[in-house]
Amino acid sequence: MNFSLRFSMSLKEPRRWLAAVLAIAMIMTSATGVVNAAEDTVTGIEFTYDASDYNSSTSSLEVFVEDDKVNLSVFASISGSSSKRDITMEATWKSSNTAYVKAEKGVLTGVGKGTATISATYKGFTISIKAASDYVYDSITLMQNGTAAPVSKDIEIGQPLAFTLNGTKGSVTDLAVTTEAVWTTSNAAVATVDEGVITLIGVGSAVISAKLKGKSDTVTLNVTSPYKSITIDNAASGNLVELDIGYDDKVLTASAAPKTGGTEPVTDVAKWVSANEKIATVKKGLVSAVSAGKTTITVSYKGVSTSVDVVVRTAFQSIKLSPEKEYHMLLQDSPIQIKAEVLNNSNVTSDMTSQAEWTSSNVVVATVSAGKVTPKSVGTTKITASHKGVSRSIDITVYPSVNELSVESETIDGFKGISGDLPAVTATTFDGTKVDVSKIVTWTSADEKIAIIKDGKWTAKELGESTLTASVQGHKVGVKLIVHVKPLKLIAEVKDLSIILGKETAFPSVTVINEDGEEEDVSSKIQWKTTSEDIILKDTTMKGLDVASLTLSATYLTKSVSVRVKVEEEIVKLVVDPVSIELYPGRTKSVKVTGYYKSGKQVSLGSKMNWEVGNPGIATVSSTSVKAVAVGTTKITGTYQGKTVVVPIVVVQKLKSLLLSSKSVQLSAGGTYSAKLQANFTTGDPADVTESAVWTSSKASVATVQDGKIVTVSKGTASIKATYAGKSVTIRVTVK
Repeated sequence: MNFSLRFSMSLKEPRRWLAAVLAIAMIMTSATGVVNAAEDTVTGIEFTYDASDYNSSTSSLEVFVEDDKVNLSVFASISGSSSKRDITMEATWKSSNTAYVKAEKGVLTGVGKGTATISATYKGFTISIKAASDYVYDSITLMQNGTAAPVSKDIEIGQPLAFTLNGTKGSVTDLAVTTEAVWTTSNAAVATVDEGVITLIGVGSAVISAKLKGKSDTVTLNVTSPYKSITIDNAASGNLVELDIGYDDKVLTASAAPKTGGTEPVTDVAKWVSANEKIATVKKGLVSAVSAGKTTITVSYKGVSTSVDVVVRTAFQSIKLSPEKEYHMLLQDSPIQIKAEVLNNSNVTSDMTSQAEWTSSNVVVATVSAGKVTPKSVGTTKITASHKGVSRSIDITVYPSVNELSVESETIDGFKGISGDLPAVTATTFDGTKVDVSKIVTWTSADEKIAIIKDGKWTAKELGESTLTASVQGHKVGVKLIVHVKPLKLIAEVKDLSIILGKETAFPSVTVINEDGEEEDVSSKIQWKTTSEDIILKDTTMKGLDVASLTLSATYLTKSVSVRVKVEEEIVKLVVDPVSIELYPGRTKSVKVTGYYKSGKQVSLGSKMNWEVGNPGIATVSSTSVKAVAVGTTKITGTYQGKTVVVPIVVVQKLKSLLLSSKSVQLSAGGTYSAKLQANFTTGDPADVTESAVWTSSKASVATVQDGKIVTVSKGTASIKATYAGKSVTIRVTVK
């Protein structure tokens, strides 16, 4: 059965190949008609398959689970044509029981043991065929030394173990299929398997499985160690192994204690592992320090293991280089010597220049040997000195030859007692390239009573001027340092400013108040800045690029002041309301200003106007409010975008009461009486307003009046009324 089964299965291969060739030939002969076949009339369809796949005794196609698939093709008969067309990929396929056989585009796959009817449908025609699925083997069995393996097996690490696999089909057994099966382990940390050969690795349980053609068998291994324990002889578990970087390695040995008693040296055969090889490495017990830190060394052998902590330290606290920071040199300069010193843990300093390991990150730019750095080409490199776990680096920049020097600014403003950065110096090289050489120039001050230079900064000493000169390779460039009186405060001409979109506008003037109390116009010395992209700042003017509200910063020496700027459309007209104002002292009145843009839009500008008062003793103005201070006349003038409005201001006293010289008089016809009218104000200062008042008579036929002078005409009575500032009083006149 073993031989006949395998032989019958092998016969399928050449027959399948022959069937494939014939199928290709059939397809090739009918290829010329494929283009027009889509419109042809189908008269019937039929199956084709490899004869070796058909069992005539069961009248079915045979397919095996997880074995070779069966290819079933469908051809269609076309009306008027002697050839048939392959419609395998176009037909609709169906299996009556997909738990046994699956059918997909003519490919039959065995799933389980049983039968199913396979059908193909195409353009109204359906054909069917029976398919039977079976397992290649009824069962497979794990074997050990010629007998079936137990369900569970206890074994110690170090013992050999191997399984074979037998297959059974019907009454025939002992089919050796070990190499054909798929072998797996449930726990590779305990045991691994390769074609039945077991490697025992650790203590625990692992299930070994063999799978073949849909069948499987398993065995559970319970793995134990032949040893009770393992020890690190010269470093008990839990104690520290201490190493210093750059010094001797530490040798560890290990012994294992068998369950039968005694001990065995296992240093060379045990497995040594470092938890962090960036801290320390280990090989057959030899521990080597790599970098400062802490890690764990573990030794294991046949299921037993133990660990020890390892601490790696540096023998030195730090390393110092001289020079300490970056260094700049010309290509023509002589080599420079860098000194390396280390400070050990006992606080002792030692010169390690000759013993340190020196490296250059870019040997094209500069090389280094025992701390001596030699420039080779223009560029930058990092010089590093390392010694037993400590290292330090400095950057070296090599510059080209210099033909000419220039400085970013020709003057520097300062004041007594302050320091500032020296300006950047640019060199022009042989080929015209501009190179910043600020870090290699040497600076001097022409008058050190005025200013000195130290550590890359200038410091002003006294009021006056001094020329600061930068030099390198015989080339020089100067800058004038002007030492001013110390500024206390900057005052801008305006706090708010409106500028017209697209038009250049001069910067507002700025005044500085100095320490000595003097004021100075420093508008020409101001540095204007802004973070907005909606405006361009030029030397003396600015230009708005888009409608926006932004802030300008004006800086002079160490002081700054801000100006709020509004970029807007051009205002073509300003209208003020009211056009004039009359107020009593202490009273206020709002002023409304409307601006008309070129586009016709309106905007309220009262609070944005730049107001000035002709006489602040008469009235004041703040935002949109005018306040009367004292009796008198003045005016307020407002400007916006260069346009002006003027509002006259009249401050008058507020009348409290009127008082006549008499309340009644009796006169004869033709008589006269001069009345006096006194005005009493809230200020407390009375005034004679006789001539300023309006006088009227209730009956001119009895008496008339002018400027307080009453003239009687005939007998009777009349009321004479005096009116002033909205108030009135009367005097009764009786004529006898």
